[in-house]
Amino acid sequence: MRKLFVLWAILCMSSSCHSDRQAVNPVPFDRVELTGGFWEERMRTELDVTVPFSVEQSAPAVERFRRCADYLAGRSTELPEPHRFISSDLYKVMEGVAYSLMQERNPELEKFMDSTINLIAASQLPDGYLYISHICGNPNVDEMGDRPYSWVVHSHELYNVGHLYEAAVAYYQATGKRNLLDVAIKNADHVNRVFFEGDPAYNGGKPVNQAPGHEEIELALCKLYRVTGNSKYLDMAKRFLDIRGVTYVPDGEGVMSPSYAQQHLPVREQRKPVGHAVRAAYLYTAMAQVDALTGRHDYEKALKSIWNNLVSTRMHITGGLGATEGIEGFGPEYYLPNKIAYNETCAAVANVFFNYGMFLAEKDAQYLDIAELSLFNNALAGISLGGNRFFYVNPLEADGRRKFNHGTGGRAEWFNCACCPPNISRLILQVAGYMYACSDDEIYLTLYGDSRTTIPLKGGDVGVEETSDYPFGGNVKVVLRPETPSCFKLKMRIPTWAGSSEFVPGGLYRYTDSRKDGAPEIRVNGEPVDYRMDRGFAVVDRKWTSGDEVELILPFEAAYVTCDSRVEDDRGAVAVVRGPLVYCAEEVDNGCRVQNLAVNRHEAPGAVSKFRGGIMDGIPFISVPGRRVATSGVEDTDIVMVPYYAWCNRGDDETMMVWMHDADCGLSRQSENSSDALSASIRTIGPDYNVGNPDMECIVDGAIPASSTDAASGFWVSSRSQGEESLVLTFDTEVSLSSIGIYWMTCGDCRLPAKWRMEYRKDGSWKPLALYVTDSYGVEPDKLNVVHPAAVFSCDAIRLQVESDGGKFGVGEIILE
Repeated sequence: MRKLFVLWAILCMSSSCHSDRQAVNPVPFDRVELTGGFWEERMRTELDVTVPFSVEQSAPAVERFRRCADYLAGRSTELPEPHRFISSDLYKVMEGVAYSLMQERNPELEKFMDSTINLIAASQLPDGYLYISHICGNPNVDEMGDRPYSWVVHSHELYNVGHLYEAAVAYYQATGKRNLLDVAIKNADHVNRVFFEGDPAYNGGKPVNQAPGHEEIELALCKLYRVTGNSKYLDMAKRFLDIRGVTYVPDGEGVMSPSYAQQHLPVREQRKPVGHAVRAAYLYTAMAQVDALTGRHDYEKALKSIWNNLVSTRMHITGGLGATEGIEGFGPEYYLPNKIAYNETCAAVANVFFNYGMFLAEKDAQYLDIAELSLFNNALAGISLGGNRFFYVNPLEADGRRKFNHGTGGRAEWFNCACCPPNISRLILQVAGYMYACSDDEIYLTLYGDSRTTIPLKGGDVGVEETSDYPFGGNVKVVLRPETPSCFKLKMRIPTWAGSSEFVPGGLYRYTDSRKDGAPEIRVNGEPVDYRMDRGFAVVDRKWTSGDEVELILPFEAAYVTCDSRVEDDRGAVAVVRGPLVYCAEEVDNGCRVQNLAVNRHEAPGAVSKFRGGIMDGIPFISVPGRRVATSGVEDTDIVMVPYYAWCNRGDDETMMVWMHDADCGLSRQSENSSDALSASIRTIGPDYNVGNPDMECIVDGAIPASSTDAASGFWVSSRSQGEESLVLTFDTEVSLSSIGIYWMTCGDCRLPAKWRMEYRKDGSWKPLALYVTDSYGVEPDKLNVVHPAAVFSCDAIRLQVESDGGKFGVGEIILE
């Protein structure tokens, strides 16, 4: 792997272990070589598959910049379609490409970067402003405002450029080229002028002085400060934090509620995680970084309180954040559903960022435990083993019917809102930077895996070589090679799961009695040694010589975990874990719907084996004693369970469960299914016209067609080939709805409609349905086209308004939740 040391003296301000601003600093990922094992395999997939694939998928975003550049140059061009955040997805792809270039040279990818950067630079106004729709004069006013920075709460103007700054810093570090960095600096200077000083061309010359609705620029400004050394950018980050919830507080519901974007209180007064989970975690990450970089600890009390509440009441066992689908965010304390859990992949990535930042500030391994939990489970579940299919949503149960992943039951190639694919990709590409940290006389081993690096301590450089079968095993071997014999502390993380009654910190998830006792062991040059514990780290403090070998042996048995009884949906259920990995049961391995299985938790989990061949090759699975409901009755069986991150790689639309029925409680525990109750409450469906099936109930029976051309399934066909037609569903009583999904049919003479919209009836009058900020009315075949309201609403009827442009359309299913 190629090592790049670009202007090392400047970069050392953020990455050297001799920084005087932080007591402990990470060893940068471009100074850590992955030498094999789990992470090297994932990195290889990133370089060979995910990065090139992501570049291909970013073509529409690149084309928007091409058109914008042509527009500014006076060349004839079709205007780019308005879009709030597609540029940010491109910037994340570019950041990932930059990280990949730090691993190995790729002239084609570098050519893509340089040509795209030229288009971005040509699309930037001379004063630094960069937002295509306003520059080209065709904004969607409802989403972007009628002029720059007039709708900061939802325009994503600052969110986009935040990701631009991160990409610019990464490319500069990878190549030494300043072209994108200069674009970023020009924009950051513009933002500072407009928001905090006043610019005659914007907002009537008055400082905008408003924090963005979607946090991101705050943590990006910290990166820009580190690479430039210009304190203005750190000051900007802190100002954006300190005005949040002070200079602007929205007044409304749903996406306009004060808590949705953490604008309900000044950030230093906030005590619990609220609102949109990704925004929140980006905010908390920035607060931790600003505290560390300024040394002021202004947000320490808020961050610790938020973190404690998060891990003890609002985090899934997979490390997922944001259980509530309607706002992609946090619900009430202990609200952790399984089938309808949202747990956006971006939120898991942000959870890693947040907790690693907390570790750097506090030197406490409990934060690394949460970062690791989220990384190995929820975050990695967001990308397929093949590297080119993705999850946006990460539930803990799938019943084969609910199309949880933005309308698809399985993994998607890409998304209209494609924030998640490049986000998990860029995290994997820099994962080596989470493995080591140091201070003047301490080496921290923070994430285990096959790797090597050189760590500069005060007493001289120390070479470190690590081999480990982590996360599939608990043996870690480290060879230390100091330049000269020297004294320093080696601090090896002992995860909570390895030395506690808890699986992770927080008290939500505890082991059952089936777990065997076992203490971590450390040997130096083959001999057991005593060690002391310091905030989750086993500390070996001695004089080291080159070639000294240290072995850490962590207990690594499969075990059962139960959940706090205040989490209603997990009562009478158990989860199976092994090391840092959470396991789940899939239908493909067990020959039946996994909802028909129950675990005998009083019998220890059985053998651990590995898959041989195929996409799951080398991944361990666990045989767990249990029972299942069969046609002949209840029978004993061995339940095959696989790591959660690896599920849904062998087919879509199959069943999966993390929280398994406990055989002691029988198989009566029912999963959430609000769709069944809502369908049962439908009184009438009209108009009464249906070529496919005379029984209108077929479109609300929960049976998703096999495909849009499945003529054997029941469906409704419109009566008109042109114009608009309505389909009304009336309920027995007023109901609350959080999502609506439409499955369009294309069999027979049906074709996809031109467009559609939803209305709802309340208090006798029809009202248009305001959609969630990232949603749109899709007309894609072979999937459930799902929309969410801006806020959960109640009604006694809904009306589907569909416009055809030359053919009848068919509705195969309507799913309400």
